[in-house]
Amino acid sequence: MKKQIGGIRMFKVLLVDDDVPMMKYVTKLIDWDSLQLTLSGSASSGVKALALFREHEPDLVITDIGMPQMDGIELAAELQKIKPDVKIIFLTCHEEFHYARKAVQLSAEDYLIKDELTAQQLDTVLKKSVHMLTTDKERFQELAYKQDILKNKEIWLAQFWEQLLAGASNESIQNQGERLGIAWKQPHFMLAIGDLQFESFPQKYRYADMPLLLYAITNIAQELPLEGFSMTTIADKEMRLVCIVNFQHDLSRNAMEAFGKHMTLLQHKIMEYLKMKITFCFSAPFKGVEHIHLQYGSLKQRERSVFYGKNSGAENQTADHKLWNSDVMGMLGGDWQRLEEAAQNGEHSLTMDTLEALCMKAETSRLDPAELLLKSSQWMRLLELRFNQPNDDTFHRCLLSCSSWIQAKELLRQRVHLLLGSRADAWIEKKPKLQLIDQYISDHLSENISLVDIANYLFLNPSYFSRYFKQESGLNFTDYMHRYKMKMACKLLKEKQYSTEMIALKLGYMERTYFSKVFKKYVGVSPKDYR
Repeated sequence: MKKQIGGIRMFKVLLVDDDVPMMKYVTKLIDWDSLQLTLSGSASSGVKALALFREHEPDLVITDIGMPQMDGIELAAELQKIKPDVKIIFLTCHEEFHYARKAVQLSAEDYLIKDELTAQQLDTVLKKSVHMLTTDKERFQELAYKQDILKNKEIWLAQFWEQLLAGASNESIQNQGERLGIAWKQPHFMLAIGDLQFESFPQKYRYADMPLLLYAITNIAQELPLEGFSMTTIADKEMRLVCIVNFQHDLSRNAMEAFGKHMTLLQHKIMEYLKMKITFCFSAPFKGVEHIHLQYGSLKQRERSVFYGKNSGAENQTADHKLWNSDVMGMLGGDWQRLEEAAQNGEHSLTMDTLEALCMKAETSRLDPAELLLKSSQWMRLLELRFNQPNDDTFHRCLLSCSSWIQAKELLRQRVHLLLGSRADAWIEKKPKLQLIDQYISDHLSENISLVDIANYLFLNPSYFSRYFKQESGLNFTDYMHRYKMKMACKLLKEKQYSTEMIALKLGYMERTYFSKVFKKYVGVSPKDYR
């Protein structure tokens, strides 16, 4: 850290000369503090100077050239290896050209003759060095700031978007926007939100690829020229692409028509580069950055209103206001139970037919989209639990973000089909050792069972057992045990014979809060909501 005096940054100087009187002369020749300089040390040889340099890391070194053991030229070369941006001023009694040439090759700040040195001359040279040090520091800070922005741009954009949604002041938005290179100089705006069509997503990508795909899509959008408009693209937390266009109203062209054509072109580019479909819903022109959050809320509401009939184009959607039926469990609970039973019996065709009927009933009953997606996610987590399959949180995020029932139905079909084809489910005949493990967990449900307990029970080395179990089940033991107990918890909660606290104790969870946390992780809802 550089020393500061009264808020002024001070640069450290090291003096090196085997001529002690000369060193004292230079020390007293000028007022160092007035030049933002502080003497951090002095050395009478190159070897000592090197040690002091490593200790104090000065910004500027004033050194004699002609010294024994290690001369000034050799010293400068070593110093620049340690700190390439160090500034060096040479002092010497020699005026030979080859010394000056070497000094220039080492990028020395200046080359001063001892016999001619005056306070004014030294003052001028040092001011030049301080200016360069200050400029270098400012450049470094600017570069570091830009690198920080690039490195954390997604985080900064997310914070910027949260500010917009919170209705922050125009001045605050403009200030933060400028830090991100967003300069909304015009008074008018248009807003579009783009929804990825997840129904074709798994064929080409994994759900875990979603953040990377959104990053790629925002890059495509930003690089697509939109003449006369300034467009900012952000991926929101619901995995939508948000496009904000800033423009000056011009009677010579239809801004909304131009924006619509641009969105259609963007659709084609995303399909060309990523093979993914995206639909856009966008607002009419409006004035004022403070209205962005209101327009965003309106577009989301409009999307919700056409949940069961959204088309795939980029044209503006019209609202279809409906009163939704929120009794998802009452309408579909029996159908889902039949689906589970069919899956349990290994009846693939019946399971898929039941799912199709369930999806059709949801559509004709006009069930509330948010409630329907949430319940669908919870049911899928239960099915994953029964099949001993890991919860794919990104899949559930995609499901909950679906803007149409067409997308959601296809995701559900694909997920159920995948689970039915899995060979790691709990209903398939298990190997004898896994059966023994299940029996041990069942007999010790109220205990906090560890991997070592099971290994000892099977007379196996714990390290070997851990590898064996992972190979046979596809899960680590702790995950497997929690899954086993959460299945029991679901059964006990449905029976309504015991309180949540009692069920937690029966399953070996001494704290209700921890039991609830584990339950929600594997089932998707709290025990109270599940019951």
